[in-house]
Amino acid sequence: MTTPLDPAALMAEARAETGLSDFGDRWFEAPLARLVEDVNRAAGLVSPDSSAGVRIRGALADRLKLVQYFKDHPEASDERIELACAIIGLPRTGSTMLHRLLSASPRLTALWWWETAFPLPFPGEAAHDPAPRQEAAKGLVDWLLAEWPDFESIDPMDAMAVNEEVVLLDRTFLSTTYDSMMPIHDYGFWQAEQDHEPAFRDLYRFMQAIQHQRVARGEARRPWVFKTPHYLMGGLAGLLAVWPGTRLVMTHRDVAEVVPSYCSMCASLSVNSSTTYRKEDQGAHWSRRFADGLRRLEAIRATLPAGQVIDVRYADTVSDPLGTARRVMEALGLGLDAADAAAMQETVAANAREARPRHKYAAADFGLTPEGIAAQFAFYHARYL
Repeated sequence: MTTPLDPAALMAEARAETGLSDFGDRWFEAPLARLVEDVNRAAGLVSPDSSAGVRIRGALADRLKLVQYFKDHPEASDERIELACAIIGLPRTGSTMLHRLLSASPRLTALWWWETAFPLPFPGEAAHDPAPRQEAAKGLVDWLLAEWPDFESIDPMDAMAVNEEVVLLDRTFLSTTYDSMMPIHDYGFWQAEQDHEPAFRDLYRFMQAIQHQRVARGEARRPWVFKTPHYLMGGLAGLLAVWPGTRLVMTHRDVAEVVPSYCSMCASLSVNSSTTYRKEDQGAHWSRRFADGLRRLEAIRATLPAGQVIDVRYADTVSDPLGTARRVMEALGLGLDAADAAAMQETVAANAREARPRHKYAAADFGLTPEGIAAQFAFYHARYL
């Protein structure tokens, strides 16, 4: 019999770990309580305290550290976080490659994996040298790949490569990461319907702290490229509430190629850690999550000015990555200069799919059929493919 997680106990442990007590705005306690409730009820974790518990405690500790960072560096509140764009398509649609291409431009930037894992300085860390966090992140990647050996074939994981800002949103407890890693389906549907503006205001604060650190290391301020499927699965209205008018890049692919692949990724994260995970249930869950998300996005898109969303097909990203990046950069009003083209060409070479193991999965394992997917997503395919 495992001991259930308890929000108050997790918060107390985070205070004890950090020696800090100020969580700032306590709005996050409601989503924290809901997340913990669903983990206890449905996740079936073999070791909840050493899996979800560690992740949640770490998120709470980072909330404490963020509040303290602004007390120690009040000037960080003056940092302005400018977005070049946010990539908002479904997962497995070429969004990672496009993210890496756009952020390779010397005029743009994105979050590093190590920054999302450890966004705030370690005790005693020199302001100009984040090497301790980089080394810790490399060790974490090695551990994760040992725990989830299939993951290397699914998604490139590198402590020194770019990563999604949804990992910072994990600290708000409104994040698609949680129901991707654990079979807590009700939480996933619940979080998608919440008001995400407070979460994105917290993200803005994390971004201010990260940008403030970069400037202290002598780096220039540059517009950011965001990317996460979490926008489609709950977060888009929150993003637009905090960054109104930001340009959106929507990546598109036949959902028959998307849902089984994403189910396989979730299986690699859950199958060895949960007693309640059932492969055959996952297709129906993620198909509904994706269909709900696409319809929600369409409703938001109908309210946006023409041209705010730039559409990109997966087939174009794969067949002509540099040409696709050029088209997006031009649509963003940035154009593509020689330095951009050279950096992006290096990115294409460094991210060759053949360099990683082949991702193997079967749609039928997840209760999916091509005919069922085609019928459920006909509304989407007809418009974009």
